[in-house]
Amino acid sequence: MTSLSRLSKLLALFLRHRPEEAGLQIDTYGFVPLDEMLKAIQERYPEVVEGDIRKLIEGASQQRFEISDRGIRAVYGHSFFVEMDGEPIQAPEVLYMGCLRKEVERFRTDGIKPVDRYYVHLSMSRETAAERSHQPGDACVIEVAAAQAQAAGHQFYQRGEVVLTLEIPAQFVGEAHDVALPPGARRPAEESDRRGGSRGDRRPSGGGDRRSSGGGGERRPPSGNTARPPSGNTARPAASTEAAAPAFGRRPRKATGRR
Repeated sequence: MTSLSRLSKLLALFLRHRPEEAGLQIDTYGFVPLDEMLKAIQERYPEVVEGDIRKLIEGASQQRFEISDRGIRAVYGHSFFVEMDGEPIQAPEVLYMGCLRKEVERFRTDGIKPVDRYYVHLSMSRETAAERSHQPGDACVIEVAAAQAQAAGHQFYQRGEVVLTLEIPAQFVGEAHDVALPPGARRPAEESDRRGGSRGDRRPSGGGDRRSSGGGGERRPPSGNTARPPSGNTARPAASTEAAAPAFGRRPRKATGRR
């Protein structure tokens, strides 16, 4: 029997990153017919039935996927363009995003832009942002002056526990707060001091700087590329997205100055 964890990972792969790998055609808003999704899953896990997919979605503590009469979709986390349906929310004064301490000054200079996701992913509370931040290293939570950004023309869309926007200009990046560590845990700098102090010639493990994508901490999918829409983050009518449809399944280009 296929575990719900494996099923969730496969749904994320097909609906967030590589639908073309399963021959799926995702519509403007990220939906694919449920029967087509089931057939694609059964290519790998023949024992899976529709009830297993519904059980996964209905029993999840976080709303990562949804099923409607239009089909099934991932509600956030896409590495390719999907249009935002529904109305933008009235942004609160502050939204939050998990990141690393070393990224904060860059955000205050260059703003926050997505890299391995098409949208910046934010959270409604500092606690949620901290819980969603699975970054290695010296993690923190940074504030975003969302109400001011919205007044300047940037739109925010809520998808489950996640709030999506195209980018956050530098003037709306606020204070950073350390993430509370479990009892007995040490931050990287403290661990270095305990072992005899930081050394300038010490190489970081893992092969380099892994930047944050806006709250999720997920790695860049390994395929494709796609262009981003013009900046400004204003809502766009569905009709204007038809030309963007061929970009589905491709990775967004790497935005300079942002993880």
